[in-house]
Amino acid sequence: MEKEYQAVILVGGLGTRLRPITETVPKPMVEIEGRPFLEYKIQSLKKYGIKDFILCVGHLGHVVEEYFGDGKRFGTNISYSYEKNGLLGTAGAIKNAQHLIKDTFIVANGDTYLDVDFKKLIEFHESHDYPFSIVISDASHAKTQELIEINNDKIKLYKRDTPEHEYHLRVTHRPLVNGGVYIMEKEILEHIPENTKISLEQEIFPKILHKIKGFLHNGYMLDIADEHDWREFKKDLREGLILSSVLSRQKIIRSRAPVRITFGGGGTDIAPYDSIHKGMCVNATINRYVYSTLKLRDDKKITIKSDIINIHGGFETYEQYFEDIDKIEFSEKHPLDIIKAVILEMRPGQGFELYVRSDVPPHSGLGASASLCVSIIGVLNHLRKKNRLTKHEIAETAYRIEQKRLNNKCGRQDQYAAVFGGINLYEFNGDNNVRVNPIDTGKDYILELEKNLLVVHSGRRIKSSGEIHEENNVDESEKIKILHDIKDTAIEMEFNLRRGNLKRFGELIKESWEKKKKFNPLTSNTYIDALIEEALSHGAIGVRLMGAGGGGHLLIYCEPDKEHKIKEVLAERGAKSIDFSFDFDGLKVWEIDEA
Repeated sequence: MEKEYQAVILVGGLGTRLRPITETVPKPMVEIEGRPFLEYKIQSLKKYGIKDFILCVGHLGHVVEEYFGDGKRFGTNISYSYEKNGLLGTAGAIKNAQHLIKDTFIVANGDTYLDVDFKKLIEFHESHDYPFSIVISDASHAKTQELIEINNDKIKLYKRDTPEHEYHLRVTHRPLVNGGVYIMEKEILEHIPENTKISLEQEIFPKILHKIKGFLHNGYMLDIADEHDWREFKKDLREGLILSSVLSRQKIIRSRAPVRITFGGGGTDIAPYDSIHKGMCVNATINRYVYSTLKLRDDKKITIKSDIINIHGGFETYEQYFEDIDKIEFSEKHPLDIIKAVILEMRPGQGFELYVRSDVPPHSGLGASASLCVSIIGVLNHLRKKNRLTKHEIAETAYRIEQKRLNNKCGRQDQYAAVFGGINLYEFNGDNNVRVNPIDTGKDYILELEKNLLVVHSGRRIKSSGEIHEENNVDESEKIKILHDIKDTAIEMEFNLRRGNLKRFGELIKESWEKKKKFNPLTSNTYIDALIEEALSHGAIGVRLMGAGGGGHLLIYCEPDKEHKIKEVLAERGAKSIDFSFDFDGLKVWEIDEA
Protein backbone atom coordinates (compact mmCIF):
# COMPACT_ATOMS: atom_id res chain seq x y z
CA MET A 1 0.00 0.00 0.00
CA GLU A 2 2.03 2.99 -1.28
CA LYS A 3 -0.25 5.77 -0.04
CA GLU A 4 -0.72 5.96 3.72
CA TYR A 5 -4.34 6.25 4.75
CA GLN A 6 -5.69 7.62 8.01
CA ALA A 7 -8.66 5.94 9.62
CA VAL A 8 -11.31 8.09 11.28
CA ILE A 9 -13.39 6.01 13.70
CA LEU A 10 -16.67 7.41 15.03
CA VAL A 11 -17.00 6.45 18.70
CA GLY A 12 -19.05 9.29 20.16
CA GLY A 13 -22.56 7.78 20.32
CA LEU A 14 -24.59 7.34 23.50
CA GLY A 15 -25.32 3.62 23.09
CA THR A 16 -28.78 3.96 24.61
CA ARG A 17 -29.85 0.40 23.74
CA LEU A 18 -26.98 -0.98 25.82
CA ARG A 19 -27.79 0.85 29.04
CA PRO A 20 -26.95 0.51 31.90
CA ILE A 21 -23.58 -0.77 30.56
CA THR A 22 -23.01 2.41 28.54
CA GLU A 23 -23.62 4.67 31.53
CA THR A 24 -19.99 4.11 32.56
CA VAL A 25 -18.24 3.34 29.24
CA PRO A 26 -18.92 4.26 25.59
CA LYS A 27 -20.45 1.46 23.52
CA PRO A 28 -17.23 0.71 21.57
CA MET A 29 -15.41 0.27 24.90
CA VAL A 30 -17.62 -2.56 26.17
CA GLU A 31 -15.30 -5.48 26.92
CA ILE A 32 -15.42 -8.77 25.03
CA GLU A 33 -12.96 -11.49 26.02
CA GLY A 34 -11.06 -8.99 28.16
CA ARG A 35 -10.63 -6.34 25.45
CA PRO A 36 -12.84 -3.45 24.35
CA PHE A 37 -14.67 -3.89 21.06
CA LEU A 38 -12.80 -0.89 19.66
CA GLU A 39 -9.49 -2.72 20.02
CA TYR A 40 -10.73 -5.46 17.70
CA LYS A 41 -11.85 -2.75 15.27
CA ILE A 42 -8.40 -1.16 15.28
CA GLN A 43 -6.72 -4.56 14.88
CA SER A 44 -8.88 -5.32 11.83
CA LEU A 45 -7.54 -2.16 10.14
CA LYS A 46 -3.99 -2.52 11.35
CA LYS A 47 -3.58 -5.93 9.70
CA TYR A 48 -3.86 -4.09 6.34
CA GLY A 49 -1.08 -1.66 7.26
CA ILE A 50 -3.31 1.18 8.50
CA LYS A 51 -1.63 2.64 11.58
CA ASP A 52 -2.72 6.29 11.79
CA PHE A 53 -6.05 6.66 13.62
CA ILE A 54 -8.30 9.56 14.55
CA LEU A 55 -10.88 8.68 17.19
CA CYS A 56 -13.89 11.00 17.18
CA VAL A 57 -15.05 10.84 20.80
CA GLY A 58 -17.95 12.38 22.67
CA HIS A 59 -19.88 10.54 25.38
CA LEU A 60 -17.31 9.44 28.02
CA GLY A 61 -14.51 10.09 25.54
CA HIS A 62 -11.90 10.24 28.30
CA VAL A 63 -12.43 6.48 28.88
CA VAL A 64 -11.30 5.82 25.31
CA GLU A 65 -8.19 8.00 25.62
CA GLU A 66 -7.25 6.55 29.01
CA TYR A 67 -7.20 3.05 27.50
CA PHE A 68 -5.58 3.65 24.11
CA GLY A 69 -3.39 6.67 24.88
CA ASP A 70 -1.23 7.63 21.91
CA GLY A 71 -1.60 4.11 20.47
CA LYS A 72 2.09 3.22 20.69
CA ARG A 73 1.53 0.04 22.71
CA PHE A 74 -0.76 -1.19 19.91
CA GLY A 75 1.77 -0.36 17.20
CA THR A 76 -0.33 2.58 16.00
CA ASN A 77 -0.56 6.37 16.20
CA ILE A 78 -3.83 7.62 17.72
CA SER A 79 -5.15 11.21 17.87
CA TYR A 80 -8.42 12.36 19.42
CA SER A 81 -11.12 14.75 18.26
CA TYR A 82 -13.48 15.69 21.12
CA GLU A 83 -17.04 16.86 20.58
CA LYS A 84 -16.94 19.38 23.41
CA ASN A 85 -20.28 21.14 22.95
CA GLY A 86 -22.59 18.16 22.54
CA LEU A 87 -22.84 15.36 20.02
CA LEU A 88 -22.42 16.42 16.40
CA GLY A 89 -23.70 13.36 14.53
CA THR A 90 -21.64 11.26 12.13
CA ALA A 91 -20.99 14.04 9.60
CA GLY A 92 -20.49 16.73 12.25
CA ALA A 93 -17.91 14.56 14.01
CA ILE A 94 -15.89 14.25 10.78
CA LYS A 95 -16.04 18.02 10.22
CA ASN A 96 -14.92 18.56 13.81
CA ALA A 97 -11.81 16.44 13.12
CA GLN A 98 -10.81 18.26 9.92
CA HIS A 99 -7.72 19.82 11.53
CA LEU A 100 -6.31 16.29 11.99
CA ILE A 101 -7.19 14.93 8.54
CA LYS A 102 -4.24 15.02 6.14
CA ASP A 103 -5.44 13.52 2.86
CA THR A 104 -7.74 10.76 1.56
CA PHE A 105 -9.06 8.92 4.61
CA ILE A 106 -11.08 5.93 5.75
CA VAL A 107 -14.17 6.40 7.92
CA ALA A 108 -15.59 3.60 10.06
CA ASN A 109 -18.48 3.46 12.50
CA GLY A 110 -17.24 2.43 15.91
CA ASP A 111 -20.09 -0.01 16.59
CA THR A 112 -19.97 -2.05 13.36
CA TYR A 113 -17.54 -4.84 12.58
CA LEU A 114 -16.77 -5.65 8.95
CA ASP A 115 -14.04 -8.08 7.99
CA VAL A 116 -13.55 -6.06 4.83
CA ASP A 117 -10.49 -6.43 2.63
CA PHE A 118 -9.11 -2.89 2.90
CA LYS A 119 -6.44 -3.59 0.30
CA LYS A 120 -9.17 -4.34 -2.25
CA LEU A 121 -11.31 -1.46 -1.03
CA ILE A 122 -8.46 1.01 -1.49
CA GLU A 123 -7.68 -0.43 -4.94
CA PHE A 124 -11.37 0.00 -5.81
CA HIS A 125 -11.39 3.61 -4.64
CA GLU A 126 -8.24 4.46 -6.56
CA SER A 127 -9.60 2.81 -9.72
CA HIS A 128 -12.46 5.28 -10.25
CA ASP A 129 -12.80 9.08 -10.40
CA TYR A 130 -15.50 9.40 -7.75
CA PRO A 131 -14.47 11.20 -4.53
CA PHE A 132 -16.33 8.81 -2.23
CA SER A 133 -16.57 5.02 -1.87
CA ILE A 134 -19.01 3.26 0.43
CA VAL A 135 -18.90 -0.37 1.57
CA ILE A 136 -22.19 -2.20 1.07
CA SER A 137 -22.98 -5.46 2.83
CA ASP A 138 -25.79 -7.88 3.63
CA ALA A 139 -28.35 -6.52 6.07
CA SER A 140 -28.34 -7.91 9.61
CA HIS A 141 -31.37 -5.86 10.81
CA ALA A 142 -33.03 -5.12 7.47
CA LYS A 143 -36.30 -3.78 8.90
CA THR A 144 -34.57 -1.09 10.97
CA GLN A 145 -31.60 -0.27 8.71
CA GLU A 146 -31.21 2.07 5.77
CA LEU A 147 -31.26 -0.18 2.70
CA ILE A 148 -29.11 0.27 -0.37
CA GLU A 149 -29.45 -0.95 -3.92
CA ILE A 150 -26.30 -1.25 -6.02
CA ASN A 151 -26.20 -1.31 -9.81
CA ASN A 152 -22.89 -1.09 -11.68
CA ASP A 153 -21.25 0.26 -8.51
CA LYS A 154 -23.81 3.10 -8.37
CA ILE A 155 -26.12 3.22 -5.37
CA LYS A 156 -29.67 4.12 -4.43
CA LEU A 157 -30.78 4.72 -0.84
CA TYR A 158 -34.00 3.60 0.86
CA LYS A 159 -34.63 5.45 4.11
CA ARG A 160 -36.21 3.41 6.87
CA ASP A 161 -39.84 3.96 7.88
CA THR A 162 -40.79 4.92 4.31
CA PRO A 163 -43.06 3.16 1.78
CA GLU A 164 -40.07 2.83 -0.57
CA HIS A 165 -38.11 1.01 2.16
CA GLU A 166 -40.99 -1.39 2.86
CA TYR A 167 -41.51 -2.11 -0.85
CA HIS A 168 -37.80 -2.74 -1.50
CA LEU A 169 -37.67 -5.09 1.48
CA ARG A 170 -40.54 -7.11 0.02
CA VAL A 171 -39.20 -7.46 -3.51
CA THR A 172 -35.47 -7.97 -2.96
CA HIS A 173 -34.02 -11.39 -2.21
CA ARG A 174 -30.84 -9.95 -0.72
CA PRO A 175 -31.34 -6.71 1.22
CA LEU A 176 -28.13 -4.68 1.38
CA VAL A 177 -27.11 -1.96 3.81
CA ASN A 178 -24.53 0.71 4.32
CA GLY A 179 -21.67 -1.18 5.96
CA GLY A 180 -20.49 1.85 7.92
CA VAL A 181 -17.09 1.99 6.20
CA TYR A 182 -16.13 4.65 3.65
CA ILE A 183 -13.14 6.06 1.81
CA MET A 184 -13.36 9.82 1.33
CA GLU A 185 -11.44 12.59 -0.29
CA LYS A 186 -11.18 15.79 1.77
CA GLU A 187 -13.83 17.23 -0.55
CA ILE A 188 -16.44 15.76 1.81
CA LEU A 189 -15.61 18.49 4.31
CA GLU A 190 -16.97 21.09 1.88
CA HIS A 191 -20.43 19.51 2.13
CA ILE A 192 -20.61 19.59 5.95
CA PRO A 193 -21.43 22.80 7.87
CA GLU A 194 -19.32 23.63 10.94
CA ASN A 195 -20.53 23.27 14.52
CA THR A 196 -23.74 21.59 13.40
CA LYS A 197 -25.25 18.28 14.42
CA ILE A 198 -25.72 16.49 11.12
CA SER A 199 -25.90 12.91 9.88
CA LEU A 200 -23.65 11.59 7.14
CA GLU A 201 -26.11 8.85 6.19
CA GLN A 202 -29.39 10.76 6.52
CA GLU A 203 -28.47 14.25 5.33
CA ILE A 204 -25.19 14.34 3.42
CA PHE A 205 -25.22 11.16 1.32
CA PRO A 206 -28.65 11.77 -0.30
CA LYS A 207 -27.26 15.05 -1.70
CA ILE A 208 -24.07 13.57 -3.18
CA LEU A 209 -25.20 10.15 -4.45
CA HIS A 210 -23.89 11.06 -7.90
CA LYS A 211 -20.40 11.23 -6.39
CA ILE A 212 -20.46 7.90 -4.53
CA LYS A 213 -19.41 4.47 -5.76
CA GLY A 214 -20.47 1.29 -3.96
CA PHE A 215 -18.08 -1.54 -2.99
CA LEU A 216 -19.89 -4.83 -2.34
CA HIS A 217 -18.55 -6.76 0.66
CA ASN A 218 -19.39 -10.48 0.82
CA GLY A 219 -17.73 -11.37 4.11
CA TYR A 220 -18.45 -11.04 7.80
CA MET A 221 -20.49 -8.09 9.06
CA LEU A 222 -22.19 -7.39 12.36
CA ASP A 223 -23.91 -4.12 13.22
CA ILE A 224 -23.84 -4.06 17.00
CA ALA A 225 -27.03 -2.49 18.28
CA ASP A 226 -28.00 -4.31 21.48
CA GLU A 227 -26.96 -7.02 23.93
CA HIS A 228 -27.95 -9.81 21.52
CA ASP A 229 -25.46 -8.47 18.97
CA TRP A 230 -22.72 -8.26 21.60
CA ARG A 231 -23.30 -11.88 22.54
CA GLU A 232 -23.19 -12.87 18.87
CA PHE A 233 -19.90 -11.01 18.32
CA LYS A 234 -18.44 -12.66 21.42
CA LYS A 235 -19.50 -16.09 20.14
CA ASP A 236 -18.02 -15.44 16.68
CA LEU A 237 -14.78 -14.25 18.23
CA ARG A 238 -14.53 -17.34 20.40
CA GLU A 239 -15.25 -19.59 17.42
CA GLY A 240 -12.41 -17.99 15.47
CA LEU A 241 -14.64 -16.57 12.72
CA ILE A 242 -12.91 -13.20 13.15
CA LEU A 243 -9.44 -12.09 14.22
CA SER A 244 -8.37 -15.50 15.46
CA SER A 245 -4.78 -14.31 15.89
CA VAL A 246 -5.83 -11.69 18.45
CA LEU A 247 -6.77 -14.50 20.84
CA SER A 248 -4.36 -17.12 22.11
CA ARG A 249 -6.45 -19.88 20.48
CA GLN A 250 -6.71 -21.00 16.88
CA LYS A 251 -10.07 -22.34 15.75
CA ILE A 252 -9.71 -25.47 13.63
CA ILE A 253 -12.58 -27.01 11.68
CA ARG A 254 -12.32 -30.60 10.52
CA SER A 255 -14.54 -32.89 8.50
CA ARG A 256 -14.63 -36.38 7.11
CA ALA A 257 -16.80 -37.84 4.37
CA PRO A 258 -16.93 -41.60 3.71
CA VAL A 259 -16.46 -43.31 0.36
CA ARG A 260 -19.04 -45.77 -0.89
CA ILE A 261 -19.21 -49.31 -2.22
CA THR A 262 -21.79 -49.87 -4.95
CA PHE A 263 -24.13 -52.85 -4.78
CA GLY A 264 -26.40 -52.15 -7.77
CA GLY A 265 -28.30 -49.63 -9.86
CA GLY A 266 -25.35 -47.56 -11.03
CA GLY A 267 -26.11 -45.63 -14.22
CA THR A 268 -29.82 -45.21 -13.48
CA ASP A 269 -28.98 -42.07 -11.44
CA ILE A 270 -27.66 -40.26 -14.53
CA ALA A 271 -29.75 -37.81 -16.56
CA PRO A 272 -31.92 -38.10 -18.53
CA TYR A 273 -32.76 -41.64 -17.40
CA ASP A 274 -33.51 -40.58 -13.82
CA SER A 275 -36.04 -37.90 -14.78
CA ILE A 276 -37.80 -40.03 -17.43
CA HIS A 277 -37.78 -43.48 -15.84
CA LYS A 278 -36.76 -42.94 -12.18
CA GLY A 279 -33.39 -44.27 -11.04
CA MET A 280 -32.72 -46.68 -8.17
CA CYS A 281 -29.32 -47.34 -6.58
CA VAL A 282 -28.27 -49.42 -3.59
CA ASN A 283 -24.94 -48.64 -1.95
CA ALA A 284 -23.19 -48.44 1.40
CA THR A 285 -20.49 -46.24 2.89
CA ILE A 286 -17.41 -47.68 4.57
CA ASN A 287 -14.86 -46.42 7.07
CA ARG A 288 -12.50 -45.01 4.47
CA TYR A 289 -12.67 -41.23 4.40
CA VAL A 290 -11.68 -37.97 2.81
CA TYR A 291 -10.54 -35.60 5.58
CA SER A 292 -10.45 -31.80 5.48
CA THR A 293 -8.84 -29.42 7.98
CA LEU A 294 -9.46 -25.67 7.83
CA LYS A 295 -7.69 -22.94 9.79
CA LEU A 296 -8.91 -19.36 9.45
CA ARG A 297 -6.55 -16.51 8.64
CA ASP A 298 -6.86 -12.85 9.57
CA ASP A 299 -6.48 -11.82 5.92
CA LYS A 300 -8.02 -12.98 2.64
CA LYS A 301 -5.18 -15.26 1.56
CA ILE A 302 -5.95 -18.89 0.73
CA THR A 303 -3.55 -21.82 0.99
CA ILE A 304 -4.53 -25.25 -0.36
CA LYS A 305 -2.52 -28.37 0.39
CA SER A 306 -3.35 -31.99 -0.34
CA ASP A 307 -1.56 -35.29 0.16
CA ILE A 308 -2.95 -37.54 -2.57
CA ILE A 309 -2.48 -41.27 -2.09
CA ASN A 310 -1.54 -43.26 -5.19
CA ILE A 311 -2.44 -46.84 -6.06
CA HIS A 312 0.85 -48.06 -4.56
CA GLY A 313 0.09 -46.52 -1.13
CA GLY A 314 2.52 -43.60 -1.35
CA PHE A 315 1.57 -39.93 -1.15
CA GLU A 316 2.11 -37.09 -3.60
CA THR A 317 1.89 -33.60 -2.10
CA TYR A 318 0.42 -30.63 -3.97
CA GLU A 319 0.16 -27.08 -2.66
CA GLN A 320 -1.05 -23.76 -4.08
CA TYR A 321 -1.34 -20.25 -2.63
CA PHE A 322 -3.63 -17.39 -3.65
CA GLU A 323 -3.80 -13.75 -2.49
CA ASP A 324 -7.60 -14.00 -2.35
CA ILE A 325 -10.47 -16.02 -3.77
CA ASP A 326 -10.65 -13.98 -6.98
CA LYS A 327 -7.06 -14.95 -7.82
CA ILE A 328 -7.86 -18.67 -7.92
CA GLU A 329 -7.09 -20.13 -11.34
CA PHE A 330 -7.56 -23.54 -12.91
CA SER A 331 -4.70 -25.39 -14.57
CA GLU A 332 -5.04 -28.12 -17.18
CA LYS A 333 -6.25 -31.10 -15.14
CA HIS A 334 -4.38 -29.99 -12.01
CA PRO A 335 -4.86 -32.36 -9.04
CA LEU A 336 -6.15 -29.47 -6.90
CA ASP A 337 -8.77 -28.27 -9.39
CA ILE A 338 -11.63 -30.05 -7.65
CA ILE A 339 -10.70 -28.35 -4.35
CA LYS A 340 -10.56 -24.96 -6.05
CA ALA A 341 -13.93 -25.60 -7.69
CA VAL A 342 -15.53 -26.21 -4.28
CA ILE A 343 -14.03 -23.01 -2.88
CA LEU A 344 -15.30 -20.96 -5.83
CA GLU A 345 -18.76 -22.50 -5.49
CA MET A 346 -19.01 -21.85 -1.73
CA ARG A 347 -17.23 -18.44 -1.82
CA PRO A 348 -16.29 -18.06 1.84
CA GLY A 349 -15.65 -14.48 2.95
CA GLN A 350 -12.52 -15.27 4.96
CA GLY A 351 -9.00 -16.33 4.14
CA PHE A 352 -7.93 -19.76 5.32
CA GLU A 353 -5.51 -22.66 5.14
CA LEU A 354 -7.10 -25.87 3.84
CA TYR A 355 -5.55 -29.32 4.04
CA VAL A 356 -7.20 -32.35 2.37
CA ARG A 357 -6.27 -36.03 2.52
CA SER A 358 -8.00 -39.20 1.33
CA ASP A 359 -7.73 -42.78 2.57
CA VAL A 360 -8.22 -44.06 -0.98
CA PRO A 361 -6.60 -43.08 -4.27
CA PRO A 362 -8.53 -41.13 -6.90
CA HIS A 363 -9.99 -43.05 -9.84
CA SER A 364 -10.45 -46.20 -7.78
CA GLY A 365 -14.22 -46.71 -8.15
CA LEU A 366 -15.24 -45.71 -4.61
CA GLY A 367 -16.66 -42.26 -5.37
CA ALA A 368 -13.70 -40.48 -3.76
CA SER A 369 -14.10 -37.31 -5.83
CA ALA A 370 -17.66 -36.87 -4.55
CA SER A 371 -16.49 -37.55 -0.99
CA LEU A 372 -13.76 -34.95 -1.43
CA CYS A 373 -16.30 -32.36 -2.58
CA VAL A 374 -18.61 -33.18 0.33
CA SER A 375 -15.81 -33.06 2.90
CA ILE A 376 -14.65 -29.60 1.79
CA ILE A 377 -18.20 -28.28 1.53
CA GLY A 378 -18.63 -29.50 5.11
CA VAL A 379 -15.88 -27.29 6.58
CA LEU A 380 -16.80 -24.26 4.44
CA ASN A 381 -20.49 -24.67 5.26
CA HIS A 382 -19.57 -24.69 8.95
CA LEU A 383 -18.12 -21.19 8.54
CA ARG A 384 -21.50 -19.77 7.60
CA LYS A 385 -23.28 -17.88 10.36
CA LYS A 386 -26.59 -18.08 8.53
CA ASN A 387 -28.18 -20.10 5.74
CA ARG A 388 -26.12 -23.23 6.27
CA LEU A 389 -26.76 -25.90 3.67
CA THR A 390 -28.94 -28.86 4.58
CA LYS A 391 -27.79 -32.44 3.91
CA HIS A 392 -29.68 -32.53 0.61
CA GLU A 393 -28.26 -29.13 -0.37
CA ILE A 394 -24.71 -30.28 0.40
CA ALA A 395 -25.17 -33.32 -1.84
CA GLU A 396 -26.68 -31.21 -4.61
CA THR A 397 -23.90 -28.64 -4.34
CA ALA A 398 -21.27 -31.38 -4.65
CA TYR A 399 -23.09 -32.79 -7.69
CA ARG A 400 -23.34 -29.34 -9.29
CA ILE A 401 -19.62 -28.73 -8.80
CA GLU A 402 -18.67 -31.95 -10.58
CA GLN A 403 -21.28 -31.61 -13.30
CA LYS A 404 -21.09 -27.87 -14.05
CA ARG A 405 -17.72 -26.58 -12.89
CA LEU A 406 -15.63 -29.66 -13.72
CA ASN A 407 -17.70 -30.99 -16.64
CA ASN A 408 -17.75 -34.52 -15.25
CA LYS A 409 -20.70 -36.55 -16.48
CA CYS A 410 -21.91 -38.27 -13.33
CA GLY A 411 -24.94 -39.31 -11.36
CA ARG A 412 -25.91 -38.33 -7.84
CA GLN A 413 -25.48 -41.54 -5.83
CA ASP A 414 -21.89 -40.84 -4.76
CA GLN A 415 -22.63 -37.37 -3.39
CA TYR A 416 -25.70 -38.48 -1.43
CA ALA A 417 -23.86 -41.50 -0.03
CA ALA A 418 -20.99 -39.32 1.22
CA VAL A 419 -23.43 -37.00 2.99
CA PHE A 420 -25.93 -39.47 4.47
CA GLY A 421 -23.78 -42.56 5.10
CA GLY A 422 -25.12 -46.03 5.89
CA ILE A 423 -26.72 -48.68 3.66
CA ASN A 424 -29.44 -47.10 1.53
CA LEU A 425 -31.73 -47.41 -1.43
CA TYR A 426 -31.73 -44.09 -3.29
CA GLU A 427 -34.61 -43.05 -5.53
CA PHE A 428 -33.69 -40.52 -8.22
CA ASN A 429 -36.71 -38.76 -9.69
CA GLY A 430 -34.95 -36.17 -11.84
CA ASP A 431 -33.01 -33.04 -10.91
CA ASN A 432 -32.75 -32.63 -7.14
CA ASN A 433 -35.73 -34.86 -6.33
CA VAL A 434 -33.90 -37.58 -4.40
CA ARG A 435 -35.29 -39.83 -1.70
CA VAL A 436 -33.01 -41.63 0.77
CA ASN A 437 -34.34 -44.95 2.12
CA PRO A 438 -32.19 -46.53 4.87
CA ILE A 439 -32.02 -50.34 4.68
CA ASP A 440 -32.25 -51.84 8.16
CA THR A 441 -30.84 -55.36 8.02
CA GLY A 442 -30.23 -55.80 11.74
CA LYS A 443 -26.91 -55.80 13.61
CA ASP A 444 -26.19 -59.51 13.14
CA TYR A 445 -26.63 -59.32 9.38
CA ILE A 446 -24.46 -56.21 9.25
CA LEU A 447 -21.68 -58.21 10.91
CA GLU A 448 -22.25 -61.09 8.49
CA LEU A 449 -22.07 -58.72 5.52
CA GLU A 450 -18.81 -57.23 6.80
CA LYS A 451 -17.34 -60.72 7.22
CA ASN A 452 -18.37 -62.05 3.82
CA LEU A 453 -17.72 -58.95 1.70
CA LEU A 454 -14.30 -58.13 0.31
CA VAL A 455 -13.19 -54.84 -1.20
CA VAL A 456 -10.13 -55.51 -3.35
CA HIS A 457 -8.08 -53.00 -5.32
CA SER A 458 -7.25 -54.33 -8.77
CA GLY A 459 -4.05 -52.30 -8.95
CA ARG A 460 -5.26 -50.33 -11.95
CA ARG A 461 -6.90 -46.93 -12.37
CA ILE A 462 -10.52 -46.76 -13.50
CA LYS A 463 -11.68 -44.80 -16.50
CA SER A 464 -13.86 -41.77 -15.86
CA SER A 465 -17.60 -42.06 -16.35
CA GLY A 466 -17.23 -39.55 -19.17
CA GLU A 467 -14.67 -41.74 -20.95
CA ILE A 468 -16.90 -44.81 -20.56
CA HIS A 469 -19.92 -42.86 -21.79
CA GLU A 470 -18.09 -41.64 -24.90
CA GLU A 471 -16.83 -45.15 -25.71
CA ASN A 472 -20.25 -46.79 -25.35
CA ASN A 473 -21.53 -47.75 -28.80
CA VAL A 474 -24.55 -49.79 -27.68
CA ASP A 475 -27.83 -48.78 -29.35
CA GLU A 476 -29.73 -46.17 -27.28
CA SER A 477 -32.97 -48.13 -27.10
CA GLU A 478 -31.03 -51.20 -25.99
CA LYS A 479 -29.28 -49.11 -23.31
CA ILE A 480 -32.64 -48.10 -21.83
CA LYS A 481 -33.76 -51.74 -21.66
CA ILE A 482 -30.54 -52.73 -19.91
CA LEU A 483 -30.83 -49.84 -17.44
CA HIS A 484 -34.36 -51.05 -16.63
CA ASP A 485 -32.86 -54.48 -15.86
CA ILE A 486 -30.10 -52.91 -13.75
CA LYS A 487 -32.72 -50.99 -11.77
CA ASP A 488 -34.81 -54.14 -11.23
CA THR A 489 -31.74 -55.89 -9.84
CA ALA A 490 -31.14 -53.01 -7.40
CA ILE A 491 -34.74 -53.26 -6.18
CA GLU A 492 -34.37 -57.00 -5.65
CA MET A 493 -31.11 -56.39 -3.78
CA GLU A 494 -32.86 -54.04 -1.37
CA PHE A 495 -35.65 -56.61 -0.84
CA ASN A 496 -33.20 -59.38 0.05
CA LEU A 497 -31.00 -57.19 2.24
CA ARG A 498 -33.99 -56.20 4.36
CA ARG A 499 -34.89 -59.87 4.85
CA GLY A 500 -31.37 -61.09 5.51
CA ASN A 501 -31.24 -63.25 2.36
CA LEU A 502 -27.52 -62.63 1.98
CA LYS A 503 -26.70 -65.52 -0.36
CA ARG A 504 -29.28 -64.26 -2.85
CA PHE A 505 -27.87 -60.76 -2.36
CA GLY A 506 -24.44 -62.11 -3.33
CA GLU A 507 -25.86 -63.74 -6.45
CA LEU A 508 -27.43 -60.41 -7.43
CA ILE A 509 -24.01 -58.75 -7.24
CA LYS A 510 -22.88 -61.14 -9.97
CA GLU A 511 -26.04 -60.51 -12.02
CA SER A 512 -25.64 -56.73 -11.74
CA TRP A 513 -22.08 -57.03 -13.07
CA GLU A 514 -23.20 -59.07 -16.07
CA LYS A 515 -25.81 -56.43 -16.87
CA LYS A 516 -23.29 -53.63 -16.49
CA LYS A 517 -20.96 -55.33 -18.98
CA LYS A 518 -23.87 -55.75 -21.34
CA PHE A 519 -24.62 -52.03 -21.03
CA ASN A 520 -21.05 -51.27 -22.06
CA PRO A 521 -18.65 -54.12 -22.94
CA LEU A 522 -15.69 -51.73 -22.51
CA THR A 523 -16.38 -51.57 -18.77
CA SER A 524 -14.17 -54.62 -18.31
CA ASN A 525 -10.97 -55.99 -19.83
CA THR A 526 -9.06 -59.28 -19.86
CA TYR A 527 -7.20 -58.47 -16.64
CA ILE A 528 -10.40 -57.66 -14.71
CA ASP A 529 -12.15 -60.71 -16.18
CA ALA A 530 -9.27 -62.91 -15.01
CA LEU A 531 -9.46 -61.54 -11.45
CA ILE A 532 -13.21 -62.13 -11.33
CA GLU A 533 -12.90 -65.69 -12.64
CA GLU A 534 -10.18 -66.41 -10.08
CA ALA A 535 -12.41 -65.17 -7.24
CA LEU A 536 -15.43 -67.16 -8.45
CA SER A 537 -13.39 -70.35 -8.75
CA HIS A 538 -12.19 -70.02 -5.13
CA GLY A 539 -15.52 -69.47 -3.39
CA ALA A 540 -16.95 -66.11 -4.43
CA ILE A 541 -20.72 -66.03 -4.92
CA GLY A 542 -20.78 -62.68 -6.66
CA VAL A 543 -18.12 -60.27 -7.94
CA ARG A 544 -18.41 -56.89 -9.60
CA LEU A 545 -16.16 -54.01 -10.51
CA MET A 546 -17.16 -50.72 -8.91
CA GLY A 547 -17.01 -47.33 -10.58
CA ALA A 548 -17.08 -46.52 -14.27
CA GLY A 549 -14.87 -49.44 -15.30
CA GLY A 550 -11.43 -50.48 -16.49
CA GLY A 551 -9.87 -50.81 -13.03
CA GLY A 552 -10.29 -49.69 -9.45
CA HIS A 553 -11.91 -51.77 -6.71
CA LEU A 554 -13.74 -55.07 -6.91
CA LEU A 555 -16.64 -55.92 -4.60
CA ILE A 556 -16.76 -59.64 -3.75
CA TYR A 557 -19.40 -61.53 -1.78
CA CYS A 558 -17.84 -64.77 -0.51
CA GLU A 559 -19.13 -68.08 0.66
CA PRO A 560 -18.73 -68.16 4.46
CA ASP A 561 -15.13 -68.80 5.54
CA LYS A 562 -13.77 -68.60 1.99
CA GLU A 563 -12.78 -64.94 2.11
CA HIS A 564 -9.17 -65.61 3.23
CA LYS A 565 -8.56 -67.97 0.30
CA ILE A 566 -9.91 -65.44 -2.17
CA LYS A 567 -7.70 -62.71 -0.69
CA GLU A 568 -4.68 -64.97 -1.09
CA VAL A 569 -5.18 -65.91 -4.74
CA LEU A 570 -5.98 -62.34 -5.78
CA ALA A 571 -2.93 -61.02 -3.93
CA GLU A 572 -0.80 -63.35 -6.06
CA ARG A 573 -2.13 -61.48 -9.10
CA GLY A 574 -1.32 -58.07 -7.58
CA ALA A 575 -4.79 -57.24 -6.22
CA LYS A 576 -4.85 -56.04 -2.61
CA SER A 577 -7.77 -56.41 -0.18
CA ILE A 578 -8.62 -53.59 2.24
CA ASP A 579 -10.15 -54.16 5.67
CA PHE A 580 -13.32 -52.17 6.28
CA SER A 581 -16.49 -51.82 8.29
CA PHE A 582 -19.63 -49.91 7.37
CA ASP A 583 -19.94 -46.22 8.15
CA PHE A 584 -23.36 -45.04 9.36
CA ASP A 585 -22.46 -41.40 10.11
CA GLY A 586 -21.97 -39.91 6.66
CA LEU A 587 -20.47 -36.42 6.65
CA LYS A 588 -19.16 -35.37 10.06
CA VAL A 589 -17.90 -31.87 10.90
CA TRP A 590 -16.32 -30.81 14.17
CA GLU A 591 -14.19 -28.01 15.56
CA ILE A 592 -11.45 -27.69 18.14
CA ASP A 593 -9.40 -24.93 19.73
CA GLU A 594 -5.66 -25.20 19.27
CA ALA A 595 -3.42 -23.07 21.47
